[in-house]
Amino acid sequence: MIDTLEDIKELILKKKTIILAVLMIFVLGLLFGSIYITILSNEDKKELLNNVNTYFDSMKNISFQDRLNIFKECFIKNIIYVLFIWLLGISIIGFPIILIMIFYKSFLLGFSISSIFAKYKLLGLYKIIIYIFPGKILLLILSLILAVYSINISNRVVSCCLKKKTLNFNAYMGKYFLMLLISIIIIVIISLFESFITPLLYNIKIG
Repeated sequence: MIDTLEDIKELILKKKTIILAVLMIFVLGLLFGSIYITILSNEDKKELLNNVNTYFDSMKNISFQDRLNIFKECFIKNIIYVLFIWLLGISIIGFPIILIMIFYKSFLLGFSISSIFAKYKLLGLYKIIIYIFPGKILLLILSLILAVYSINISNRVVSCCLKKKTLNFNAYMGKYFLMLLISIIIIVIISLFESFITPLLYNIKIG
């Protein structure tokens, strides 16, 4: 674990260009997602806001089985996303696809936040905080770190292919598998929180 954290710190210092590219794509996705609701037609916007209301209503008095279903859905969705980024790291097409995935993820986050705010206005700030913290924040941080790590390895794969050199995967795969293991553990924690704790927090009466 300590070695992996040291590798991440070293990667941050050495791969500033990759980090800036990932962060820029994330910010653009967040901005586009936040303003996307403004270009929807009135009919689409009405349907969207109804869906937002339905979502929060569904969080009231949910059963244990419902919570298990939420856990399963959240875990599968997030593990597929993270695993796909991880696999792209050992491919020659990783760089652009990972950036597209980061953009899409941040776009959805921005769109979700703006939709909640559009429905509940200032009263929705509490719901927004619960919606993004800690699950969405942890997944975001995990995705960004994994994206930088994966793009770095993918670039090495491409470089070796272009230069017709052999890449020593043994030097990277041990730590890369450890990154995947840590990611899975974090996703389990996120899924448990969003299925068993988040619904309770949504139903707390404020004001």
